[in-house]
Amino acid sequence: MVIGYQSTDLPAGVLLTNSAVKVTSDDTAIHFQPRQSRRATGVIFLPGGMVDPDAYAPLLKNLAAAGNPAHLVRLPLRVAFLESQITEVFHRVSAILKANPDTRWYLVGHSRGAMLSARFARESQSSIAGLILIGTTHPRDFDLSASPLQVTKIMGTHDGIATPEATRANAALLPKSTTWVEIPGANHVQFGYYRHQLLDGEPGLTRAEQQAALLKAVRRALQ
Repeated sequence: MVIGYQSTDLPAGVLLTNSAVKVTSDDTAIHFQPRQSRRATGVIFLPGGMVDPDAYAPLLKNLAAAGNPAHLVRLPLRVAFLESQITEVFHRVSAILKANPDTRWYLVGHSRGAMLSARFARESQSSIAGLILIGTTHPRDFDLSASPLQVTKIMGTHDGIATPEATRANAALLPKSTTWVEIPGANHVQFGYYRHQLLDGEPGLTRAEQQAALLKAVRRALQ
């Protein structure tokens, strides 16, 4: 099962610095910094539970290449199951926010990472501009309907983990202004570059096509 969550088919050089993006890594995150024009809006990304964080590097490097600074936060033990581990994730997010107060930050998450992003938005006093929730039925345990944040919900019609029906069932827990993006044919694992997840649907498009649609939706949300 763990093998299924390993990253796969990553584009060559995606974790290396190039002329457009400086890539650095430490114990808490992988950082993607634009080397030329830098936009005022950035992304802090929380990965899916158990998923190798490298699986989301292509998305974040593409965002950074377009000028948006991006940080891929590591989850303790890849899942952040315990409350102490969740507190550590929130500390890592807050540290990025505090170190870059002039940037408008969007907190972005896939699957469990989206749940953690929504929970951070509810519990933290740190300021973020918005949420982008990908492939998730969350929030489903608490109410964000009164939140002033800009929220975008991205889902796939072939997602067997967070089905469109289950995702929309919790729409009342999000602000009425939430932007909903449905990607035809998209499944759960192709929101990243990893191998397999039990119960997921078969994709109706290639990973490259799904990633291009995801990048477009995220960039639109940031604008």
